[in-house]
Amino acid sequence: MPSVNTNVGALVAQKYLRATTTEMNMVQNRVSSGLRVASALDDASSFSVGAGMRADIKSYTAAAGALQGAKVGAQVAVSAGETIAKRLEDVKAKVVQMADESLSTASRAAYQSDLDSMVAEVNNYLAQAEYNGVNLLGSGGADVLVVANIDASVITMRNQDVGDISGGSIGSISSSADASNVLSQLASFKSDLDTALAELGADLKQIDAQTEFVKQTEETVKIGLGALVDADLAKESANLQSLQVRQQLGIQAIGIANQSPQALLGLFR
Repeated sequence: MPSVNTNVGALVAQKYLRATTTEMNMVQNRVSSGLRVASALDDASSFSVGAGMRADIKSYTAAAGALQGAKVGAQVAVSAGETIAKRLEDVKAKVVQMADESLSTASRAAYQSDLDSMVAEVNNYLAQAEYNGVNLLGSGGADVLVVANIDASVITMRNQDVGDISGGSIGSISSSADASNVLSQLASFKSDLDTALAELGADLKQIDAQTEFVKQTEETVKIGLGALVDADLAKESANLQSLQVRQQLGIQAIGIANQSPQALLGLFR
């Protein structure tokens, strides 16, 4: 029944236009943010899962940073150890020179001064093998527990506690017997140093492997998060164009429906 009080056609057209506008706003938000799930209103369960995944990603980043710091500390210790190993070659050569009992007093004094200087240099390397307040090579340190994953598990970086070469125990070399004793001490020190370098190298490999694992896991979680909450922009772009056409048609439908009551005027002419 035609009526000037209730325009049924216009009300129906408004209903569909309102639904189209709501859907268009949703699609525009997805295109603007790049996210299919930007808030709990979009998809409460997916938003909750995504928030947890974002927290995990930040935790993986923190764990990777801790591992990288531990790696640098171990690399500093290894670098110092390798430098000391090379310097020990010069120390040993100098001791062998001083085993010659035919040396003059002046020559022996010069050699002794040179030897003391090299020993002090080696000891300085041991003391300076430090990064961020931690020395994994020198004596008096402790093992370092490094966060390895987001479950707070740890990797132990072993402190090697390599004792320094004591200038007092080496003392002055005045005979081949003195030189032999010093060479024995140097051999023991070199053995400790080689063991320390081997263990530091093993710890470094473990740190490298764990760092790579954490990074790969973080990348995998990022991919999963993207699949869960990211918008398919190609799909949303096509959908937006379709909604724009529907919106224009809805506006035209309302215009047509609003013209219907005008036809009633013709009944009273």
